[in-house]
Amino acid sequence: MKCSVIIPYAFSTERAVRLFHSLENQDFCKSDYELIFVNYGRQDSFEEYIAKNSANIRVRCFAFYGRSVGEAKNYGIRKASGELVIFLNGDEIATRSFISGHYNTYKEIGRPVMQFGLTKLVFEDNSKTSGDAAEIFRNGIRYWLTEPEKYGLDKNKSYYFIKDIRIKMLETYRYDFDKVHYKMIFAQTSNLSVPMECIRRFGGLDEEFCGQEIEDWEFGYRMMKNGVELMYNPEVAVLRLYEKENFDSKRYSEWQTNLDNMLRKYNDKFLNELTEFKSFFDPVRRERLRKAEPCKNIWLEIYKHIELSAGKNLYAEAN
Repeated sequence: MKCSVIIPYAFSTERAVRLFHSLENQDFCKSDYELIFVNYGRQDSFEEYIAKNSANIRVRCFAFYGRSVGEAKNYGIRKASGELVIFLNGDEIATRSFISGHYNTYKEIGRPVMQFGLTKLVFEDNSKTSGDAAEIFRNGIRYWLTEPEKYGLDKNKSYYFIKDIRIKMLETYRYDFDKVHYKMIFAQTSNLSVPMECIRRFGGLDEEFCGQEIEDWEFGYRMMKNGVELMYNPEVAVLRLYEKENFDSKRYSEWQTNLDNMLRKYNDKFLNELTEFKSFFDPVRRERLRKAEPCKNIWLEIYKHIELSAGKNLYAEAN
């Protein structure tokens, strides 16, 4: 088996079905890849749907109720048999060349590398969006999505998308990812491929972390410290239909705890600049910053500042 696509999902059977259909219609040989869906939410009808509709492709569904997303991904890894592991979230939509884009690039490079792609956040035109979308809109201009039916969306509706904030993060370096200092921030396991041999040698997701932010940073950083290069592949973008995310004080607290745990785990001076993200993870400080400078994207501003600091530190050390 060449590729195993691991898809943890929870609470959205409809979106998992839509993702399945985008993955069954890939321009990649159907016998060369498998789909592994891990339900870490609650019981649903997705497995029954797959049993009736997956005749031409290898799909396996596993129930892992009440677990974390990191545990679900590790469970999928244990069930995978592919040479290359590709992580996707259950609420995303893959383009037709998604799997071939990951696998063919991996083979062309000829050495173990991680690859990440970006996510286009899709909005239905004329739909009402909540206030939390204002910060997202500041990431860039809107682009119309042509032929939405290709992505399992209603062909009679109009949609637009906004590019991933990480493309804005690359502007500083004229989109040259090699110049980025804090590469682990780009290693989000929502569109990331990793050779199975690397996971077997250096481990999967650290289950001591909660959620899907800092645990991804830790996973990417651990791989890179062990010599596995992280690369940007612009050919493997995915789509995600916008849905308001409710981050309560508990979620922000978990982020801060995860960041503290990562800093303690590595005790690496280079990582200390990441503490600036506490301005984002602390809801009180975040709201204060929003009111003081409402036109700024807090996440993007923090990232740019730590990259600038890293560059200055390297220059100082060189002299």
